[in-house]
Amino acid sequence: MAIRPLIFGILFIAVFVVIILSIMWVDTSHPIHQPDPLSPTAPGPATPGTVQ
Repeated sequence: MAIRPLIFGILFIAVFVVIILSIMWVDTSHPIHQPDPLSPTAPGPATPGTVQ
């Protein structure tokens, strides 16, 4: 009887469905990397100082 191919087919479909559900589970509305509030900000344009 063809029990072994049936089991392999069901396992393959189950793994495929689990992968699709895990991809859909990830919430893309929130950014993955949030900036650190304590990190220094990027330096702005250089302001000319007084020449001595």
